[in-house]
Amino acid sequence: MTPGKPDAQPNPPPKRDNVSQVRHSRGFPVTERYLFAAILVGLCFLLISSGWMQRLDYLFYDFCLKVRPISTSTSSVIVAIDEKSLLEYGRWPWPRDRHAALIKRLRNSGARAVAFDLLLSEPSSPEADQAFAQAMAEAGKVFLPLHIDHVGNTGRLTEILPIAQFIDTAEGLGHAQMELDADGIARGLYLYQGLGDSHWPSLALSVHQNLYPDKRQKKEEQDNGGAFNIREQYRLIPFIGAPGSFPTLSYSEVMHGELPPDYFQNRVVFVGATAAGLGDILPTPVSGASTSMAGVEVHANVFEGLVRNNMHRLISPTWQYLLSLSLVLIAALVYPRVSPEKNLPLTLALALSVLVFSYLLLALDHQWYPPASVVLSLIFAYPFWSWRRLSRLNQFLNQELKRLEEEPRLQQGDIYDSPQQWAQQVTRLLKPALWEFREIAPGGQQRIDINADAGMMEILLPVSDAVGKMALYMRFEDHPDQLQQAADYLQRLYPRLMQKTTLRQPSSELIDRRISQVRFAIAAIRDMRKFVSETIANMPDGVLVGDEVGRILYLNEHASRWLSANATTNAYIAECMPIANKFTPALWDSVVRKVLVEGEAQSMELHTRNTAVLISLAPMRFTHLNANGIIVNFSDITPIHEAQQKRLETIHFISHDLRAPLASQLALLDTLSAALPDAKLAAKIDAARELTQKSLAMAEAFLQLARVEAADHIHFYDCELLDIVDNAVDSISPSALTRGIAVQVYCEEDSLPIKANADLLERALVNLLQNAVKFTPQNHSIELKLEKTDAGTLIYLRDQGPGIAASEIPYLFERFRRTHASEQQGVQGSGLGLRFVKLVIDRHGGAIRVNSVLGQGTEFVIELPDAV
Repeated sequence: MTPGKPDAQPNPPPKRDNVSQVRHSRGFPVTERYLFAAILVGLCFLLISSGWMQRLDYLFYDFCLKVRPISTSTSSVIVAIDEKSLLEYGRWPWPRDRHAALIKRLRNSGARAVAFDLLLSEPSSPEADQAFAQAMAEAGKVFLPLHIDHVGNTGRLTEILPIAQFIDTAEGLGHAQMELDADGIARGLYLYQGLGDSHWPSLALSVHQNLYPDKRQKKEEQDNGGAFNIREQYRLIPFIGAPGSFPTLSYSEVMHGELPPDYFQNRVVFVGATAAGLGDILPTPVSGASTSMAGVEVHANVFEGLVRNNMHRLISPTWQYLLSLSLVLIAALVYPRVSPEKNLPLTLALALSVLVFSYLLLALDHQWYPPASVVLSLIFAYPFWSWRRLSRLNQFLNQELKRLEEEPRLQQGDIYDSPQQWAQQVTRLLKPALWEFREIAPGGQQRIDINADAGMMEILLPVSDAVGKMALYMRFEDHPDQLQQAADYLQRLYPRLMQKTTLRQPSSELIDRRISQVRFAIAAIRDMRKFVSETIANMPDGVLVGDEVGRILYLNEHASRWLSANATTNAYIAECMPIANKFTPALWDSVVRKVLVEGEAQSMELHTRNTAVLISLAPMRFTHLNANGIIVNFSDITPIHEAQQKRLETIHFISHDLRAPLASQLALLDTLSAALPDAKLAAKIDAARELTQKSLAMAEAFLQLARVEAADHIHFYDCELLDIVDNAVDSISPSALTRGIAVQVYCEEDSLPIKANADLLERALVNLLQNAVKFTPQNHSIELKLEKTDAGTLIYLRDQGPGIAASEIPYLFERFRRTHASEQQGVQGSGLGLRFVKLVIDRHGGAIRVNSVLGQGTEFVIELPDAV
């Protein structure tokens, strides 16, 4: 479970659209990354299994041997059959009794063992062979080589052994086979080799096993019957240095005894040919381009490696595949997660790391790990992944450019591709008598010539386009004052137009073209964003935009005027809203919640001592984020409020001036009626009184309506709806009784508390009841029913009048509107009563509707909430 989040989400968030997915997706598709990894792993596997990188591996191995610290041998020495010895003793082969003498001299000098790198497979004179065999038997620790080679042209392998007499007296035999790699370089050998069951150790290994039995190399025993060439335990030779790194003595020098008596004490002596054309000369990793190493020195290097226990082993194929494929797989997974500019350094670092790992494994653990396949796979990964990134980038740019072309742009902030674009717009505005583009010489200057007497002006504006140096020529014919205004306008506008004119040079490079297109598209978007930002910032109204949880995302400077001091980005809207009168933080919380959760727009007026503001809250949709939000608008209506107050005062004044004379006139008519008993005059006075009362009623209705319309704020308080209804019924009872009309009130509740303005609500009910009395025939009844609901209270008022036509119902609550039935029946009225009723019900947050059928009476239904 993620901290701070619920365990379950009953309503999962909606899926985001394509635009949102493009914006939030930072990496490549998962399938493409897996495909990239599979390609690299497959390439590395192919390179390893095919052996194509073997020569590069050889080169790096040779480099590792050359950069190792040079060491010298103290356990081995070489006695060389060189050119000097050949000059002294004559042509090869020499009598074997001379070798017997060498063995005796070496034994007397304390040599620990002697290994001959000489193939003695043919018998010579019996006396010499006997002397050599006897010398080996007496000295002990003398080792001879054998060779495995093809017999004739048959291709059959055979073991070429020393003669039987020597085999019996030699301490041990060892094969002298050296393996040449594909490039012809001798880098290693098999420690065991032979035909069938004869597994001969190498010459150096045979000496080592005899001298160091506790460090004897274990040989894998297996039945290989037949004449198969069996080779086991391949090892790379850790050459201690270039040819000549071992102490090397001439054969003749040893025979003459020119060395100290104890020079060979406890040393292993390798005897072999170094003269050109006599013995095997092998190219090795430590040999120069023009030199090679004698076979006897190679054997000495092998023995030195066995003594130091640092013969290089090839890493097992299983581990080679695991390490190589793992390294490549790691690189394939890392590439998509780094920025493009880091790919090349990452590639070089990974390749270098593989090379360093291979070198350290060879130097520290004496195992050779071929790195070329991995390094080449990594090097291939960089251009391959860069190609895929460029391909996706180009595809993305194409899609985005297509979308950006559909975005709205501002022509004013746009970049002009050529002077012709703005020239058409300028000439359309100023309407010159003639305009055209003319060629001018380089260095031409702007020119404005006004001929006031002729009423003519000529203007030359130098421009540059893709063709060359041009100028916009315009001729105006107008009043001198108009010409001067046009000249001043062009002098201000011309530098800005030239600054916005950017000639797009076509490029042959696709990426350059895309970059250019994106640059212009971004410039257009930047201009649009700046335009929108500056427009909102300079709006006379305050604007605040919030997110889907009610936090502030943006607010302009005018909005700060109405908000609290802590109104900043990410602050909660309800906590920053203005507090006055009934507008408390709890109320703002409720309003913001209703807008965001229920999606209902809210509007309210806030009044302080000197100002009035209209606050409008509405839900909004962020389509690019697939999220909802809220926008709050603050409109300063103080001037409107003041105008309304003045209007109300004027209405009061006018109403008073209308009502006062009428009231005085009624009083005068009453006095005249009492003072003049003449019947004829009394009838006329009654008519005048009726007209005056009608005018006074119309003035009263007009005043009531104007007060409700002009009032910015109506005071609501707790009251009893049943009392309001009773008072309204009592008010019209005299007129109802005069006509024999009974008003029947039905209510099942004992009390109906409501928050309202009792005076206005009572007056509205009086208006409805008066209309019902007017239109109900004599000796009939009017029904008034009150019903309590969950949302508030319903009031049903039904009369038995002539009814209202369906076509007149939509216009019933308009000012000065009277029905056709009232005009036919001659019912007096101003047409303001129902308008007043509608305004009062609306101000209470309620609703009123009419149900009527001609000839069946009319029913008014009022819906009142318990609290406004």
